[in-house]
Amino acid sequence: MKTLSRNIQLLSCLVCLFLSISFSSIAQNSTEHWRPAVHFSPTKNWTNDPNGLIFFKGYYHVFFQHNPQGNDWGNMSWGHARTKDLLHWEELPLAIPHGEEYIFSGCVVWDKNHVSGLGDPKKELLVAIYTADYPNKKQEQHLAYSNDEGLTWKKYDHNPILDIQLLNFRDPNIIWHEASKQYVMSIAKPLERSVQFYGSKNLLKWDLLSEFSNQGELEMIWECPSLLELPIEGREKESKWVLFNSSQGVQKGFVGMQYFVGEFNGKTFTNENSSETKLFVDFGKDFYAAIPFYNTPAKEVLWLAWALSWQYAKEQPTYPWKGQMSSVRKLSLVDTQEGLRLKQIFQPDFTSMEPTFQAKDISISKPKMLNGFKMLQGKSYVIDMEVEETNADRWGLKWQSVDNPQEFTLVAFDEIKKQWFIDRSHSGKILSPGFFKVDSAPWVEGRSRHMRVWVDHSMLELLAQDGTVAISSLRFPLSAKENLSIFSDKGKLDLKQIMIWEVK
Repeated sequence: MKTLSRNIQLLSCLVCLFLSISFSSIAQNSTEHWRPAVHFSPTKNWTNDPNGLIFFKGYYHVFFQHNPQGNDWGNMSWGHARTKDLLHWEELPLAIPHGEEYIFSGCVVWDKNHVSGLGDPKKELLVAIYTADYPNKKQEQHLAYSNDEGLTWKKYDHNPILDIQLLNFRDPNIIWHEASKQYVMSIAKPLERSVQFYGSKNLLKWDLLSEFSNQGELEMIWECPSLLELPIEGREKESKWVLFNSSQGVQKGFVGMQYFVGEFNGKTFTNENSSETKLFVDFGKDFYAAIPFYNTPAKEVLWLAWALSWQYAKEQPTYPWKGQMSSVRKLSLVDTQEGLRLKQIFQPDFTSMEPTFQAKDISISKPKMLNGFKMLQGKSYVIDMEVEETNADRWGLKWQSVDNPQEFTLVAFDEIKKQWFIDRSHSGKILSPGFFKVDSAPWVEGRSRHMRVWVDHSMLELLAQDGTVAISSLRFPLSAKENLSIFSDKGKLDLKQIMIWEVK
């Protein structure tokens, strides 16, 4: 009887296990139709902040916050991917796995002269500095190093390299500051709305230089800072220092990024605007934690971000992955009527390529379907549209479901409100109340009515007015087929030209 009872119990357990697996499989259907084609996403499992961006030996490397065991936040480790052309990504094995500590955000630098004295002196050396998070205890800064181009990493035997005994102290980002001949680290004290700067000659010993705090946007914590020297377009050999950090975005309660323009003397950053001035990187909800690439060719300043929002990240309806990266963008500063402002340009440069579709000198007074759009269904593409003049109230681009006319997305300009906007409130699957709020950005006086939109399955990125306006927004269409049209409300729209590039 005992044997029979045990067999029945075993059978019962197996049936329960089978049903559990079956129901789990049914609940987790693959959503590859929403996966970006040329914006990086991991093959499976959760990802958030980009980490350790570096160009090295012909590859752009992206490390990233990753849960190797599941599709939700947890077990935080560093994933790893690389690309040669900023479009086609090769995902590599897990780079730095968590131990007792979670591996939070950080950076990678090329220790060209082996100043750290780590690793094999006969081989190239990469050094990663990142936040080690001991949940609910403290955060301190650790180091790992690699002699095989970032494929494998050894954690430093004498970690931590920086510890100020704080529960929240994170996200180091490092540059080489030529004028003071030292490495400079920017790191956040999130709750204090503060960025501290540390200096080092050998990447191991760090001395506090100064602290910048309580300016700009203060409603949410500060994270993921970076300090960059950006060229000023139109001013030969002139540049300014810019301090970036992740914080609250344009809309209250939603994360975003801000920046400060000023000077850095090797010790202190000085904001040239008033402490109350708020300058935002992106006016959408899905651009966060951007950091720059280290060691870029021709010293171009390039970065990318996590393309998602903490307010609905758990609800992103994708499987077997959750989270993706933005496009790579080139950064500079430009003069505007209100002062120096950030300019972002999609990379690679599509204007040097032959467009898939091109039309010039078009006048529109009612919606005009783009006839060649069917060949771009289910693909990634960039649209460039330049307006000659208009007397319309609103104009722009409309994606509309073939099967359900009530499902649509707008990327457009409102001439009455003088605002660029992305309206995804009827775009398909709505993740949260935040999806009903239109993402809008103000007109930049003195610049052209020019827009460039990158569409990559679930991703929409708008760079308008020659890159001085940015709006990044996710959408999850329920319809497999859409029509794309140019619209002009209550007036005429004269286009100088429109070009579309299929991004393969």
